[in-house]
Amino acid sequence: MPFYLKQLEKYIPILAVLHFLLGILVSSRKDIATIWGLGIFFYGLLYVIRYNNKHDEASIFASYLVGMEVVLRGVGASVPWEYGKYSTIFLLVVGMIVENVRYLRINTLSVIYFISLLPAIAILPDYPFSILRMMISGALSGPLCLFISFIYFRGRIFSKVNVSNVFKSLTLPIISLLGLIFVRAPSMQDLTFSSEANFEMSAGFGPNQVSTLLGVSLIIVSLARMFNLKIFPRPLYDYVFLSISLGVALLTFARGGVIAPIIAVGFSYFITKGVKYKIQYNKVFYISVVLLGLYYFSSNFTKGMLDARYTSLYNFINPQEVSLTGRARIMALDLEIFKDNFLLGVGPNGARDLRWKYGYGTVVGAHSEFTRMLAEHGLFGLVSLFSILILSFKEYRRRTDYNKVILGCMSMFGILTMFHSAFRLALPGYIYGLSYIVLKLREK
Repeated sequence: MPFYLKQLEKYIPILAVLHFLLGILVSSRKDIATIWGLGIFFYGLLYVIRYNNKHDEASIFASYLVGMEVVLRGVGASVPWEYGKYSTIFLLVVGMIVENVRYLRINTLSVIYFISLLPAIAILPDYPFSILRMMISGALSGPLCLFISFIYFRGRIFSKVNVSNVFKSLTLPIISLLGLIFVRAPSMQDLTFSSEANFEMSAGFGPNQVSTLLGVSLIIVSLARMFNLKIFPRPLYDYVFLSISLGVALLTFARGGVIAPIIAVGFSYFITKGVKYKIQYNKVFYISVVLLGLYYFSSNFTKGMLDARYTSLYNFINPQEVSLTGRARIMALDLEIFKDNFLLGVGPNGARDLRWKYGYGTVVGAHSEFTRMLAEHGLFGLVSLFSILILSFKEYRRRTDYNKVILGCMSMFGILTMFHSAFRLALPGYIYGLSYIVLKLREK
């Protein structure tokens, strides 16, 4: 057994403590964060090649780097901004190559999804190559990460151990993020909360991205408890990890990172009817109690501001109140840009400046991947959007038993995250692809 697998199996509590301390350390040492980020990539690549991806090394180290992306950005590590996506794509591609792509399952709809996004490149302005590269990378590295993750994971047989290792690898950098937040957060008496997202509880980095990564802890723990997968040696540790992660996510006041996993887990619980494998329903009940307790505590701690933050979602029903957050306004402007540039859109990242001209008031990036696809890729973006939605629906209909539950949970999380946070992170595309594994469990 490879060295890293032994550590994941035997010493996960120790690794968790070390990663928390590492998060504290890199808060003021971006040079160490840079070495850490690059080191994990090359260390993982070495194992992928050495063992011909026999133990799914590519997915284990890719999961780690997906979780690490926010930490590296938060401390300003000297790696490319899209490093999480680049490293994930590269590891998965190398993994498929060294194993002679025996698991490769390219689907026509998945190819259409990505290929349809390429024609819009032709209408980009005549900018210097460095600028064009950043525009294309910023817009298409996320969809490419989803596409590569899909063809890597679709039809790939995973055991309980495989899934546990992937979840553990994703959990460790989340714990590092908690360490980073711990050392950067002000004291409790100095904490202030308003109706806006809270940068104080997101280590000074984007609350939406921090909340999204912390929120995936609910997906990890819920699926682990449903199917009796082992993350930490004792289930109590799982609940502690979930409570801290989701509690901090609530205090960031970034709603999407909390709501998306709750909807995804709720949906997966709803479709467990008829599943032959004995779902651990009592564990789902415990998670519900944890969620209610966290919300009650957070509401009191913020003196009701958390309630106001979430109830303000109802303002989206009233068009006159949309300006409260601006997110719905951005989506509406994307639809206007799509209407005016129906065929090819305005090119990858081309809508960023146009939103200002269409009345937003400032240059702003997209928050929804779906409206971005329409604005920047036009009719081809619409084709791409329908292909991914039809793909999800067809695969869901084709799946049976507990694999339908897993697909429903993780793909729903990926799609909802793309809806509120676009492809700012590698996480949604990677989790979406991961949902297409074929999990083999021993029925009880």
